[in-house]
Amino acid sequence: MEFTTREELAAEAIGLEVMRYLKQEETVKRIAAETESRALRALEGIRRILNDDALEDPECFQRIESILAALEEAGISTARHDF
Repeated sequence: MEFTTREELAAEAIGLEVMRYLKQEETVKRIAAETESRALRALEGIRRILNDDALEDPECFQRIESILAALEEAGISTARHDF
């Protein structure tokens, strides 16, 4: 989807106003804490997958599939996983 210059500038201004409001409400800190928590859980899941010696695929296909699944479970989508 393409945006006009006016739309992009408006989106930036809206985003700034939303951030100002959220900062006043301490919401930004709660969002950051939850985001960090989810990111750490996703990274720990990826670490477990990479350390799993039961996955012996020479091209690491199973490991990559497992990592992509862990990312999706954490709400992080990727263009590489399209099933």
